[in-house]
Amino acid sequence: MHAFWYGLLGALFGVYLVLDGTVIGAGMLLRACGPGERARRATLTAFGPFFLGNEVWLVVTVATFLAVLPRLEGPLFRTHHHLVVAALVLWTVRDAAVWFRSRLERPGWRRGWDRVLTGASAAFAVALGLLVGNVVTTTPGSEPVRMPFGWYPLLWALTVTVVLLVHGATFLVVRLPGDLSGGPLRVARRLALPAAASYAVLLGAGLLAPVPSQGTAAVAAEATAMVALVVSARIVAARPRIALALTALAAAAPAVLVGLSLEPVAARALAAGSALDALAGFLMVVIPLVLAVQAWTWWAFLRRIDARTPVFF
Repeated sequence: MHAFWYGLLGALFGVYLVLDGTVIGAGMLLRACGPGERARRATLTAFGPFFLGNEVWLVVTVATFLAVLPRLEGPLFRTHHHLVVAALVLWTVRDAAVWFRSRLERPGWRRGWDRVLTGASAAFAVALGLLVGNVVTTTPGSEPVRMPFGWYPLLWALTVTVVLLVHGATFLVVRLPGDLSGGPLRVARRLALPAAASYAVLLGAGLLAPVPSQGTAAVAAEATAMVALVVSARIVAARPRIALALTALAAAAPAVLVGLSLEPVAARALAAGSALDALAGFLMVVIPLVLAVQAWTWWAFLRRIDARTPVFF
């Protein structure tokens, strides 16, 4: 039973990183897809159909975590509350920029919110990476982690940021019209190998340094991410959809590391059997429904946008 619930939580978090990672990466690239309002409007339209649906997975993940592991929430938040609060604030600012950017047609207003969206997306990716690195290297309930962070969490911050940038760029190659996809294509090609190198450094550091979660599964996840990024760099121009699936593997890898680091304490923090039975009945309805809606959304909209595509935000 413990393995089932823990695996479900890991899958939910991994799905969130994969799906919202496209928006985080696209947000960082908003001002790099070409000059003028058309390019930025196209970028917003590219991720518009998926934006709210992607965030549902974060809500489902957090709600499931609180219900399944109620005795782990307090110690985990006490240890990492600075990063958790920072990530939530940046997530809110990123979302506000998406919503407010097009409320007025004044160029100065839109340029300002463009900068906010780009900066908040990058900072959110950094915060997620720092959170992953610190969760992997600390024990829940220990002294709160404070600035400055060690080299290993900083390396995770760099890795997550670059990986999500590549993931978002690959997504934009799939979605943007041909005359606007050149910038994201260059980013996807140029940064995929550095992103793979970052995973290689993490892999080596985990083998050489005393990182608690660096077992066989962690090595396999990081190695898979490395290979996926290398292959995606070679095929993104000709097979962007396959490249997007490969970068998704790299984006999901941090969920494996977080899961492995918390697994030793998760069994002791599991909710009572009656609570889990009630939750199972609820999730048996909610998760298939969310999956069905998401599957339809991606099937319907994961194609190159054109003049007939609905405009979002």
